[in-house]
Amino acid sequence: MYRIALNVAISHERHATRHGLPSRNLEPEDAARIAAPAPPESDERISELNRVIARLDPLIRALALLYLEERSYQEIADVLGLSKTNVATKINRLKQRIRNDMADGPTA
Repeated sequence: MYRIALNVAISHERHATRHGLPSRNLEPEDAARIAAPAPPESDERISELNRVIARLDPLIRALALLYLEERSYQEIADVLGLSKTNVATKINRLKQRIRNDMADGPTA
């Protein structure tokens, strides 16, 4: 089911990009409305994390979201059609990239 949804989302993104159509990403306000209430001091960090994730290319964004859903590396590999080792490598690189981007401070 994840694989089908992912393929549809990636196809839609490619079509929109090719034809110059606007793309709709999950806005921080939408994420805040969907997510469970968080302590006020973490709201800013969560918003920044959402902005960092929104800037990722679709495959890495899907990887990040599956990881945040606490899926196993094998489940992520099956959904994305990657090897388990490749998933582990991409997740480690993604973690470092997020650390670096969030250490640089918020961007608008």
